[in-house]
Amino acid sequence: MRTIINAWDAFELWLTQLPFVFQVTFVTVVLLPLCALVAIGIDRVTRRFDRAPED
Repeated sequence: MRTIINAWDAFELWLTQLPFVFQVTFVTVVLLPLCALVAIGIDRVTRRFDRAPED
């Protein structure tokens, strides 16, 4: 667990030390599509609970 925490801290430090333009580019290119994929996945998993029960 400590290894994961150290890796995250190193990544966070690297990202915060980048110039603002590169931070915005990183968020746009990497994080936005990743968040979209997670949202689509959650939508597909929960879609089966949206259906009304059949009589």
